[in-house]
Formats: sequence, structure tokens, C-alpha cells
Amino acid sequence: MRRSKSKTPSAEGKSKRVSSGQRVDWVPPHPAIGAQLLASLENHPLDERDIAGVRLSRAVYMHFTGQEIRDLKEVFDFFDHKRRGNLKPKEAVYAMRTLGVNMTVDQCAAYIEKETRDNLTLDFGEFLILLASHQTEEQDDYDELNLAFKLFDLDGYEYLDMNTLRRINEETGLNLSELDLQLMFQAADRNGDARIDRHEFFRMMRQTNLFSH
Repeated sequence: MRRSKSKTPSAEGKSKRVSSGQRVDWVPPHPAIGAQLLASLENHPLDERDIAGVRLSRAVYMHFTGQEIRDLKEVFDFFDHKRRGNLKPKEAVYAMRTLGVNMTVDQCAAYIEKETRDNLTLDFGEFLILLASHQTEEQDDYDELNLAFKLFDLDGYEYLDMNTLRRINEETGLNLSELDLQLMFQAADRNGDARIDRHEFFRMMRQTNLFSH
């Protein structure tokens, strides 16, 4: 009786083995999986993460760097005298002024009542959101004033003279008298060079009703 010959492994079977004899089971994922993952993240973003030991919203860490958040936490903690983890309106105003943002206690209290969880205080995350909103407004002001300066500085001299101020007065419809214009020019010309440079222009526009945001 003849013995049946054993079947040799097929080429396909050999392709699933490496030299060590281990089986290769990994199969590359379908390209659509990557697209599905991206779509999932877009529809369900990671809204919070921990920085400086505090859970913060996505809006915060998109506006501030990690180091800025740590530095701002020190400012927040300095005014949080009782270590409650939040600031009352007056404390928040002092902290904001330290960071160059001017607002009244009434303005802060109105914001807290409308925008915060307990309607009474600001926690650190809410404080950062308030600060970010003011910084964005200040940048918008700067961009608008910078554009206005360029529009009036037609010759590109990087300064404005008295004739330019007269034109601004006429084109904006402010209708100030010649004496008022001269007084404004003298007040704006901080260094006394009979010219108004870009920074002096910004200061003048913010201190008069020539500019309103």
C-alpha cells in the first residue's frame, strides 16, 4: 500500500511567514478609516485638556501658549487671596488691569452674571476667556487704526502734518474749529517735532471721538 504524499505548503502560506517562523497577520487599514477618524474629530473635537493643573477649554489653549497660561495662573492666584479658585468682580478687575486691560467693576460684574457658571465669580478658565476676548478686541482696534493711518498718509512719509489733520476733520465730518484742531495737534505731538507719527496718531484717535470701535 502506497503512502499518500503530504501536501507541501502553498506559496500563499509561505508568504504569511517570516524567516523566524512567526506568522504575519497585520493587514494595512483601509484608507477610508483615516478619513472617518478626521471627520469624527471635526464633529466631536477634544474640547478640554489640562494645563497648569487646570482643565481648560479648547478656546483657551488655542489663544494662549502653555507658558502664557502658567504665567497667567500666577497672576490669577496672586489676586485670589483666599485661594477659593475664583475671583470676585473687583479682584478680577485688578488682575485685568495688571495685564493692561481696563474695565470697570460694573462691566466685569455684568460679564460674570451673563457668561459664567455661578454668575458671581470667575474661575481661572473663565478669566482666561475674558482676557482673550479683550486682547482680540485690542488687536482689531490696532488693525483698524493702522489702516486709517495708511489711508491718511498718502505719501508714505510715516507721519501726518497739520494739513492732514484738517483733511481728517473734513472727511470724518467731525467739524472741529481751527483752534480745536491746533490744540488737538499740539496734544498729539508728544515729542514736539510738528509731526504726528503712527503711535501719536493711535493715541490721538483713541482719546477723541475720531475713532470708535
